[in-house]
Amino acid sequence: MLKAGWSVQPPTDVPRFLTAALGILLAGMTAPAPAADPESNPVIRIERWIEGGARVDWSRQGEWLAYDKAGADGRYDVYITSTDLLAERCLTCDMYALRKDNVLNPVWHPTGERLIVQVQRHPKRLKFVADPLQLLTPDRALHGEFYDIDRQGKSFTMLTRFTASGTAALDPHFSFDGERLLWSERIKARKGRYGAWQLRSARFQVNRVGTAQLKKIRSHAAPADALIVPQGYTPDDRGALVAGNLEPGQPPDALDLYRLRFDGGEPERLTHSRGGAEEFARLSPAGRHVAFTSNAEIRGTEPDQTVPPSVRRELWLMDADGSNKRRLTFFNDPTSDHSLGHTYIGDLAWSPGGDQIALHVLWGGSRNGDRPREALYRIHLDPSFRR
Repeated sequence: MLKAGWSVQPPTDVPRFLTAALGILLAGMTAPAPAADPESNPVIRIERWIEGGARVDWSRQGEWLAYDKAGADGRYDVYITSTDLLAERCLTCDMYALRKDNVLNPVWHPTGERLIVQVQRHPKRLKFVADPLQLLTPDRALHGEFYDIDRQGKSFTMLTRFTASGTAALDPHFSFDGERLLWSERIKARKGRYGAWQLRSARFQVNRVGTAQLKKIRSHAAPADALIVPQGYTPDDRGALVAGNLEPGQPPDALDLYRLRFDGGEPERLTHSRGGAEEFARLSPAGRHVAFTSNAEIRGTEPDQTVPPSVRRELWLMDADGSNKRRLTFFNDPTSDHSLGHTYIGDLAWSPGGDQIALHVLWGGSRNGDRPREALYRIHLDPSFRR
């Protein structure tokens, strides 16, 4: 069943072998079809873009993508490529100090000249190499540190010492002015499934010789004993979008989206999942919309699959105030022309122009031990939608 106004490339079974020059397998593109109503359904085309790509960020200048990708050993490294996919380069593959680690979650500084990455020590001890689905939960913060890496990959600097104090840090985000870094830090290990977490931020400072440091760490108020994961700053840098189980009695995996102000006040709840999960929320460049993932409207499982709806996700869109929610993808829908079977969206990033969204998509795999496939997909939106 093709949704109205969409021109979609049907997924095909592509080989795992990647070309030596690019390491990227491009899907064919279909001619776009005009959307009937860009405000309610802005998607005009979906394409499989970068085979193997995972957690992703798009530089503010629009020229570069950064993403992590698993190698033959199952360990993740961070790559960058130009958006025409002609200049893929691994930034961390040749860094000897990181040769046994997962390097994940790249985040561009607003200048486009450097990135923060999350380095996870000893992934084999945690058995996170075998199953990429485990790296979609807060567990990916375990044994994790933040590093600063320049875009050329010539230097990297360790910014934190979290593992020395027995804690963990998750999902860094730069402020819009580039002066601060926001993340979530585990403050209690033995509390629920993932522990209790606290929002932190610090001034991001680069000295005269180009070495980055985190200075003046601050804690931001959040409900006690909750899982709270930052999704990015608000445009004025005075607050943040967060995902969390902030309501009393919510299960550890029941996440909703909130807007927090750093100067205090009650969190503004944007979604009401009723036991489901909404996360990976990203504000559009114009500030009018929020793209996010949700397991709403995903019913049952196919007879030959074993993954329940609770670990599936689709892309959704809402207005910045939480209104006008609508589903944009149907990867989990067996009647859709772009069905992939059970599918999880593990990250997303807007293009600076607001007319495209990059998605980290995982599909396939099973509880029998098959490894899910990963790729970056690109969602093309009607140009009039971003106005």
